Amino acid sequence: MDTTYVTIMLVVFIVLTGLAIDVGYMYVSDEDLQHAAETSALAGAQAIKQRVLFQAQSDPGKIAEVLVDPVQKQPREAAIEVASGNHSASALVSLANSNGNSLSEDNDITVGFWNISSRTYTPGATPVNAMQVRTRRTAESSSVGMGSLGSFMAKITGTASFGSTPVATAALVPGTRSNIAVCADACEPACSYPQICSINERRMSHLPWAPGNWRGDRYVYTSLLHPVTLTNTMSDLVCQEMPVQEVCGLPIFTSSGKDDTILRDMKAMMYDPKVDRSNKEYDQKGRLLGWWVIVPVTDCRTVPAAEVPEQRVVTRYSLVRISRICAAGPAGCSQSASATELPAVPCSTGGDGLYIDRISCVGCDSRSKMMLPGLRPVLVD
Repeated sequence: MDTTYVTIMLVVFIVLTGLAIDVGYMYVSDEDLQHAAETSALAGAQAIKQRVLFQAQSDPGKIAEVLVDPVQKQPREAAIEVASGNHSASALVSLANSNGNSLSEDNDITVGFWNISSRTYTPGATPVNAMQVRTRRTAESSSVGMGSLGSFMAKITGTASFGSTPVATAALVPGTRSNIAVCADACEPACSYPQICSINERRMSHLPWAPGNWRGDRYVYTSLLHPVTLTNTMSDLVCQEMPVQEVCGLPIFTSSGKDDTILRDMKAMMYDPKVDRSNKEYDQKGRLLGWWVIVPVTDCRTVPAAEVPEQRVVTRYSLVRISRICAAGPAGCSQSASATELPAVPCSTGGDGLYIDRISCVGCDSRSKMMLPGLRPVLVD
């Protein structure tokens, strides 16, 4: 009897062990598919943004054509490429693409419009600022492991089959992570988005100015929605790459003063090849031509000549290309000069400042704001 009992229990243990391995494999596979859906959607949204920035540099007048394109061929290809190469062997990923904008048996990718106000995604809607991706296991991998589960295991695990099809959506949410706000006089009516103006390189200054002497070449520092504290300084905010915030129409904390520490921090981030590289442009020699950023716009007419923060309402967003940042003194963000890239145009003695050569503005209450894509894709669903 003892031998029989041990034999029976050994079989039971082997079966339970096998089930545990298969169920564990199932969940690992599902997580892998979910991760593939998210990374593919982010890659596709990133590719949409790259199309917009390419047009901003080459032919700004055709940006609208990019945003009303319901196919987005290159972004779809980018999503498929990421999905096919970003998975473990346990869950080979398949993405069907018919260039349509509804999920079906032969289509796992849609592009459309993400409405930040209602937090809803509409496939096929324009202006296009988002991508939706559904991942599934390939025919080769669908037969690996347990496949379809029986009714008993389905009740235990809550999963009817092994072939889940997770869906993820990534969007170019309009917002800013900039620690500068340009003054409203920098925005000209002719440079309203989607029109992006190429301008003679303009030297922007944060130095204090007399009341009534405001111009379009001034900016103030901002910590956006978060006040600066002893343990959360402006340098911390600049050097840590804070997340994108929606601040249009909201009050932000601003300050102005003679201290150029923050400018040196921003210079370090601009010439750091590891920071926000997808929004930077380079020449054939690898020298930095410009850094695209979205900055808040506020009224600077009564900015005091002091570094004491005060709140100011953001009236617009401005898409600008920073052509270079010149700031004498030690490198910011605790970096060494050897870790930075070279600017295409070198700085001259006495020319400290932040320079821009592209600018476009859009009001917070303008319908054109819906067309302004964010510069960093985020998962929204």
